[in-house]
Amino acid sequence: MAYDPSGLILVRDALSGGGRKEWHLKTTDAIATVNTSNYISDGMKRGMGQGDQVTVFTMASLPNGAVSAVNLCFVLDINTGSDTYGVDLTDGLAVTATDTD
Repeated sequence: MAYDPSGLILVRDALSGGGRKEWHLKTTDAIATVNTSNYISDGMKRGMGQGDQVTVFTMASLPNGAVSAVNLCFVLDINTGSDTYGVDLTDGLAVTATDTD
């Protein structure tokens, strides 16, 4: 499936003085697809910058399907794609869910 702009949500804006933004991305795509260059093809238009944190929720369906994976990424590269509006995310660190009680 392709990137759905409605799944990208700004959670926390940057603090004054050069802080980084925090984003959530809800998608049905696997992290291996999401972390390809220019997957988020409008990241620059949306205000994403290098170093911004992106929590990627892989879901069965949008907007509120079951979550099958969560990965923490950050914006590694900006100005991707032929129109230079895209971004590239890092591979992502899987957040595993345990409940041993």
